[in-house]
Amino acid sequence: MFGLALPVHAADAVSVQAAKASADLAWLMAAAGMVMMMQVGFLLLEAGMVRSKNSINVAQKNLLDFVFGVVGFAVVGFMLAFGRSGFLPVGLDPDYFLLQGLDSWLAGFFVFQVMFCGTAATIVSGAVAERMTLSAYVLGSIILSTLIYPIFVHWVWGAAIGPNSGAFLANLGFVDFAGSTVVHATGGWVALAACLVIGARRGRFDAEGRPVRLAGNNPVLATTGGLILFFGWIGFNGGSTLAANADVAPIILNTVLAGGMGTCVGYVIGARQDGVVLPEKALCGMLGALVAVTAGCHLLEPGGALITGALGAIVAIVGNQYLEEKLKVDDAVGAVGVHAFAGVAGTVALALLAPVDRLPLGGRFDQLYIQIFGSALNFYWAFGLGYAFFWTLDKLVPVRVTAEAEDIGLNVAEHGTRLGVGHVEDALSKLVSGKADLGDRLPVDPGDEAEKLTRLFNHLMDNIQQQERNRSVLESQVRDQEEADRVSALANATFEAIVMHEGGVIIDGNEQFEVLTGRKIADLIGTSILDVVDQTGRRMLIEDPNPAPDVSREFQIVRADGSSIPIEARGRNIEYRGRHIRISCLVDLRERKAVESRMRHLAQHDPLTGLANRALFTETLAAHVKQANDGWGCGVLLVDLDHFKDVNDLYGHPAGDEVIRETARRLSAALGPADMAARLGGDEFAIILGNCHFEAQCEDFGRRLVEAFRQPFDTGQGERIKCGVSIGGALCPEHAGELDELIGRADIALYHAKKSGRNTFRSYRRGMDELIEKRRALEADIERGLERGEFELYLQPRVSASDALIVGYEALVRWKHPERGMVQPGDFIPVAEVSGKIIELGEWVLIEACRLATDFPEHLHISVNVSPVQFRHPQFLERIEAILDASGVSPHQLELEITESVLIDDDQRARLILGHLKTLGLRIALDDFGTGYSSLSYLSRYPFDVIKIDRSFVSALGTEETADAIVRTIIDLGSGLGMRVVAEGVETVDQARYLSVAGCDELQGYLLGRPQPLDSVASEVSAEVVSELTSVARLAAHRHKRLSRTGSETGLALAANGN
Repeated sequence: MFGLALPVHAADAVSVQAAKASADLAWLMAAAGMVMMMQVGFLLLEAGMVRSKNSINVAQKNLLDFVFGVVGFAVVGFMLAFGRSGFLPVGLDPDYFLLQGLDSWLAGFFVFQVMFCGTAATIVSGAVAERMTLSAYVLGSIILSTLIYPIFVHWVWGAAIGPNSGAFLANLGFVDFAGSTVVHATGGWVALAACLVIGARRGRFDAEGRPVRLAGNNPVLATTGGLILFFGWIGFNGGSTLAANADVAPIILNTVLAGGMGTCVGYVIGARQDGVVLPEKALCGMLGALVAVTAGCHLLEPGGALITGALGAIVAIVGNQYLEEKLKVDDAVGAVGVHAFAGVAGTVALALLAPVDRLPLGGRFDQLYIQIFGSALNFYWAFGLGYAFFWTLDKLVPVRVTAEAEDIGLNVAEHGTRLGVGHVEDALSKLVSGKADLGDRLPVDPGDEAEKLTRLFNHLMDNIQQQERNRSVLESQVRDQEEADRVSALANATFEAIVMHEGGVIIDGNEQFEVLTGRKIADLIGTSILDVVDQTGRRMLIEDPNPAPDVSREFQIVRADGSSIPIEARGRNIEYRGRHIRISCLVDLRERKAVESRMRHLAQHDPLTGLANRALFTETLAAHVKQANDGWGCGVLLVDLDHFKDVNDLYGHPAGDEVIRETARRLSAALGPADMAARLGGDEFAIILGNCHFEAQCEDFGRRLVEAFRQPFDTGQGERIKCGVSIGGALCPEHAGELDELIGRADIALYHAKKSGRNTFRSYRRGMDELIEKRRALEADIERGLERGEFELYLQPRVSASDALIVGYEALVRWKHPERGMVQPGDFIPVAEVSGKIIELGEWVLIEACRLATDFPEHLHISVNVSPVQFRHPQFLERIEAILDASGVSPHQLELEITESVLIDDDQRARLILGHLKTLGLRIALDDFGTGYSSLSYLSRYPFDVIKIDRSFVSALGTEETADAIVRTIIDLGSGLGMRVVAEGVETVDQARYLSVAGCDELQGYLLGRPQPLDSVASEVSAEVVSELTSVARLAAHRHKRLSRTGSETGLALAANGN
């Protein structure tokens, strides 16, 4: 019996195993059905959370991503996920390609797994809602279902059917029971990649970047979808056991506890953050909790499930807020936070919350490490491939709908279908805001739920449009009448001529138009406007008969008598008495043209003389130069009055102005019909010879001008002044072909005329500018010479006439040029003055002279010449004081020599400066006395200590009687005013004897010592000169005694003869 019983027990075991297999398969199919219900839940949730104009599109995407996912997963995805691994970590089992060779259990397993694949694809739909094209979304679903999702499934669940080396994450101990990471995070990361590529919805963020809540159209529908998802999650997690066993109940318990806790947390967070309970916060908390618990629902205790649910809810809500507020990512339904962020949180948290003995790796740290590694790998894989796909696709075809399609909604743009009355609401909104086009009408779809409302809206638009049309017609009529009345009133009141014409034919006008044309308006009506204008006006009116109102045109009206009047015309087209006409306003420009002519003359002519000014001269000369280069010669003459400044200083500015006016008259009198005279400024004039071909013509004209100016000028105040001219001329194109070059050549010629003694004419000759170039080179050498220390002071002794002792020295600057050799002062001093280098050179001389004087005995002084340019410098006194302080020289040892030109330039300033120098203790000497205009008056007005007789008088002693008289007069004046008198240029003993007898105090000249460097300078006078001067002194003393007794004046002559 025992032996017969064995087959019975074996049969029972087989029956039990078969029954269990059937029960497992039945549970797996029931769970798969519940997971498929999640597709309905996602559809309702996402359709309710978007705006109604896009809800059809969202529903279609949920449907299509599921069915395309099923097909793709069946064709290749299932093989990649669960097939045996080859040389790559993916399934490449041909038995699973196109689901070949599946038994009933594997078929059930596929059905369950394809629901997971559909869930992963559906997650993307909500995130990119309202802006991604349907075709791009379907392509993304196919890539997700056939590549991204299956390969990661293989790494985690690839050993679900049997051992598999490609399931390396599972083999490492990675735990994701029902797909927190494999399903939800994969879909979430692909959704994030898609959101980044397509950007935010229009209006999702304001101008400052703050998020704007775009509320869904049906929160009830969304909440219903959430509850269906809660129900489906029971099959999602419970079915992952793949068997109907005792583990199902705890798993479902943990799922329900986590979902409930997450919903509560979402409610609390929403209430605290928003003050109201926004539906999406509670739904976000619930779904985040369900996603989080999915990874470890088979390991967690109920308490751990509650904590995981709370964690998932918090991570989902906060994660979505971070994406929205910080990263400006627009996730329409919050899918990334719920599925990606919460999925990772739940996957990682199970290592910390599940009992240690249930962890595959037996330790929390090891399990935590592998959980983090798997989650990170999932991010890089899913997000990386997702972003690469959508970025590439966007470069090939746009993945985002157009702005117009987004505005009208994807229901209409992609499906040609409306839902509800949203389109009518939008149209009414535009109408109320004033943005509607009154010609727009809504299309009427028979049978549509909004058909009646659409017809009512279109009828309303018809009425509004008709009323607007009637109002426009009435306004146009009123405006035309007002325009006609206004034109009539203005035409009668204005001072300008008004003419109205239609098609160029005059139909009316005002009285001023009659006056302007010299014709009666009755005679003008019916005639062409072209008959009363000149040729220019005809051309303008024919080319553009109706210019814009702001366009003004100038032409001339031709009067009845044939005369012309310049006018400015403006016009506009109006409705006048029911006719389209043009009204023109004609302004008489005669007065304005006259004023413009006067202003133009003032702008181009000198007000004092009436001659052309520099601007007109330059413009006219430029035209002549251009003609000259084309074969017509011309010439230019630059004219300067000689010593004109002296005229102003001596006779006053009124006399100077009269000289300028008379100069203009004389120049104008000499001009030919093609010539022009101009005043360039001050005493500078210019003449353009417009028909000058030969140098002889230019020279003849210049010499005639010089001769004309030999006649004195009558100032009108009873005074006649002689003032000659210096003239320089140049020809074009002989001397220069460019304007600036031509003027420069004439200026060079003028310079040579002045250097030749003034009151003469010079024509430009080649080589003249070489002197200018030499002067420029000398200027540069002076600057370098100061830097290199090439200058040196030479000293020439000044000797007392009474005892022949040296009482001081005059400091004379010398320049030893390294290439030119010794340069004479007469060559470089004028150049230094013209260039301004005399300031720096003169300061160096003062500093060096003071340095030398510090070693002199107290009874010796040093005399320094001061240039007029240096004297006029604003900082002259300041620099003198600084040099005295720095050197420490005694002020009475320094004597400054100035010339009369300093005093002529600015009398008042010269007195102030000389007075200040005297307060410093300096000696002041008047150099070259007797050569100026008013030399004698200076002696009483300025604080001079010394008078220096110019060498020209000294050299003429004994040869010119006037020189003897002048020298005696100067010496007597100096003695009478208490000033010492110094004679310069003493070269003979006879001159020294005469000056000593005449009473001169000091002598200076080659006889007494030549200028020498300090180490060679004479310290005493030759014995012969000493003997002669002392002898003269004794005789002068003897003569003085005799004169005092007899009063005779013959002693002076006897002494001079050596008797």
